[in-house]
Amino acid sequence: MSWGRWVVGATAVTGLGLCAMSGRASAQLESNNGCQGSGTFQDIGVTVDAEAIGDDVVEVERSDTVDWQGSVAAAPGAYSGKIAVDLPPPFSDVEIDSWDGDSDITSNAGVKDYDLTSWVPADVEFRAVGSHTDENGSCTGHVNLKIKGGPFDSPIAPISLAGTVLTGAGLAATLRSLFRRPS
Repeated sequence: MSWGRWVVGATAVTGLGLCAMSGRASAQLESNNGCQGSGTFQDIGVTVDAEAIGDDVVEVERSDTVDWQGSVAAAPGAYSGKIAVDLPPPFSDVEIDSWDGDSDITSNAGVKDYDLTSWVPADVEFRAVGSHTDENGSCTGHVNLKIKGGPFDSPIAPISLAGTVLTGAGLAATLRSLFRRPS
């Protein structure tokens, strides 16, 4: 047996162990300027408060309209911020909204439509992230989300499954030689 095969095997086992042990991150809002934010998903009638959601995963529709509101404790002056969806690999982040300006208003509200492509897998956790910075400080937050549906609702599911089978076959072929008896 070669050392290379042992190193590859040990690395694969270690990687699988780390993936299995990693837990789900909780939702949170970190603020040093008193900011707050929430949104109500119209189709499902669920309100998500960025500070109060905790470890819950919010199951959402692939497309919906969100009534949102946000506020800060003091007049923000010059400000900027954004909300994005941090999708699992191989997808990149999708910016939902961004803002900037100069104002004395301490709260704002509105309505925002979103529509996630069918290539984004359903029943997989991902994260909505947001940030806001103004003259008084900044805040960041995230909420764990999952699209309603099953794992095979996306056209990428069969492609991923085929890739997994091919990778498994290659791994089995590699490991097979490790367990052969010498002739």
